[in-house]
Amino acid sequence: TTAVVADGHSGDTDYPFGPIKVIATVGEYNPATGFMLVGVPDGMGAYLRDATTVRIIFQSESYGGLNWWCGPANAPSPRPTAAGLGCGDSFPFMINSNGASFTGSHVMYVDYDRQGLANFMSPGAPEAAVSFVKGAGEAVANAYNLKGQLIGKRNTNATENCCSAAPHFSDTDHNGCGCWSTIHLASPPQRADWTMMSLCSAHLEERLQWGSTGVADTLFITNEEWSSYQPNADYVGIPAHVIDLATFNMYATGVFTMGGFEKIVEVNCGHTAYVCFGVSGYNGEFDLNAAAAAARKNALGKRPDGTDYVRTQNIVPARIYVGVKGRNALGQPATDFLSRNGLAYGQVYGFATNVAQTTGGRYLEDWSKNVATPGQTVAGGFYPIDWRWNGTVTSFQHDGSWAFQHKTSDGLYFWNNGGNSPGSTFDRAASCKTEHNSPDPYGGARVLTSSTCGFFGIYDFSSEIFTKLEAARLAGTWFPTRIAATYINLQGEKNIVNQIQLGGKGKLANGNDARYMVDSDTEAAKNVGGGIQTFEDIDGIEWIAAAGTTDGYIIIQEDGGNFYGERTFITRVRTDGVPLTYYFIAQSGGKLNTRMVARVGVPAGTNDGYWASAAHEFSGVIDLSGVLARDASGNWIATAGVGATKRMAERLVPINNKTIVLGMQAHQQTAGIIRAMGGDRGGQLYTYKPQLPRVDALF
Repeated sequence: TTAVVADGHSGDTDYPFGPIKVIATVGEYNPATGFMLVGVPDGMGAYLRDATTVRIIFQSESYGGLNWWCGPANAPSPRPTAAGLGCGDSFPFMINSNGASFTGSHVMYVDYDRQGLANFMSPGAPEAAVSFVKGAGEAVANAYNLKGQLIGKRNTNATENCCSAAPHFSDTDHNGCGCWSTIHLASPPQRADWTMMSLCSAHLEERLQWGSTGVADTLFITNEEWSSYQPNADYVGIPAHVIDLATFNMYATGVFTMGGFEKIVEVNCGHTAYVCFGVSGYNGEFDLNAAAAAARKNALGKRPDGTDYVRTQNIVPARIYVGVKGRNALGQPATDFLSRNGLAYGQVYGFATNVAQTTGGRYLEDWSKNVATPGQTVAGGFYPIDWRWNGTVTSFQHDGSWAFQHKTSDGLYFWNNGGNSPGSTFDRAASCKTEHNSPDPYGGARVLTSSTCGFFGIYDFSSEIFTKLEAARLAGTWFPTRIAATYINLQGEKNIVNQIQLGGKGKLANGNDARYMVDSDTEAAKNVGGGIQTFEDIDGIEWIAAAGTTDGYIIIQEDGGNFYGERTFITRVRTDGVPLTYYFIAQSGGKLNTRMVARVGVPAGTNDGYWASAAHEFSGVIDLSGVLARDASGNWIATAGVGATKRMAERLVPINNKTIVLGMQAHQQTAGIIRAMGGDRGGQLYTYKPQLPRVDALF
């Protein structure tokens, strides 16, 4: 490349499989209000605010005082003035008109003119998006806790055990008590009451997006991902949060358990009385000693089969949630926001299979690494866990996260990760976690799920979901005892070097290329051909519909500590046994990346080299084609407030005609305007227009 390496300037923008342009940068602000975008960008979505406005919602994956680099032992040397107490705090956002406030993750919106956004990727369009930005701001005005209370200010009086009347339960025990240092293994926030901890990915669900089925309100569902608790604290855990986009009210919900999540997405289960969601994530990443965490649980009683519990983290299968619309946590008729959207009364299910008959005794990681081939299937079913949210806030020791270690009603164990080598078991410590998921964009009862081990596939539960739900509804039991499902492997933890198309790009600074994932000095020193030959730490993943195919496309985003920058790819989905082809979109960051070595970034002055992490990470995907598509007469296809029209339009647009939003996290960009204004870390949102070869573009 001949791109200049200079602070405040772009690098190589000659992308191999389609152009990319910037639509938002952390550090930019709304001149009318002074509101500034906070990093690092992660989960996102878009909808029509009105006929002429596209509203993009996105969140920052921020940690407040729980940043691992904030403590004195971890602060960089020489220390920037921001290191130490409060060094990870984003500027606070106020809630509830009662003076309560949060640091950590923000949820934000940016409004764009629909016509301007539709033209942005066309020849001759302006390079910058500023001319069609209408506004920006916080997407949370009021926040409700797990008890349905408007969250109040945090009590810091140690003589009262810091008991708060209306707490954010992620930061207290189940009674709302516990001072910061008795609950968290981290510095307290310095300018806010509470920390909204690590909102990872998220999904925007429009009202009745599947036609006559789906949620009742347009909402943004997000989730706290992980936390750091004192070993003996009586912590509650961390929930999902749901934002009503009509009011900007945010509601904590305990229906998915309290183990923290990567991403929760609505999946069409085809029944007007129900909603279904796919659920992914750690299942209890709380920075705890494994043996000690298990011992606390076992002191309350062993598993139903008489064996000892192990720590919950990553002991979890693929999950779905089935919720009943119009019922509260006790199953009574109700019309409040969570109840009418099926997010108060519901059941979590996990995938299980008879491993002796289907996988040769292997659990998920082991099978995916050592057996799985493209298109190979595993038959099983989704079974309810023996726990259900009832509206009562408890300590994590009583949470449903532990129930994935119990047997199903058929006497099976859940198909948990189970370790990556033969001898895998349902409760063996996993080497990886369940990462992002994505619903079938065509409206089927299918959900795509990925792993940090580099494998991914589709869980299809379409064969009997409606029949089972209707039978349970008529019987008054509401929740089936089993829902048949099949796992379809798309990519195992296998060598993908020959499946990658670089399009003449992807050259690394050491002469190697982006077919290899280089995450160690040893592999970097090997130069050409050095590095991991599988996917590594797939983080972001999104399933996109397009014309000409009923299985669509997938965008893959890694987060594996690549020394030369994290990669992102696009692939056409095939379930016929033919290996997928991965088209290289772009690569960014990495400690040996030429731009990172030169300490350059955007905005200028934000990459000062003080912070050890030079990692970037593509994270978050939105298919904008649904809100931007026109019919043959030039009229917009999608209508504001009618989510099904957006989904329909997405399926009509060929992949090479789409505009897709990609998020970028720039973790080392913490200086300059970002540090001065409490913006946490850097990042950008991009629009991407794929240009794939005819063999996979199909049109």
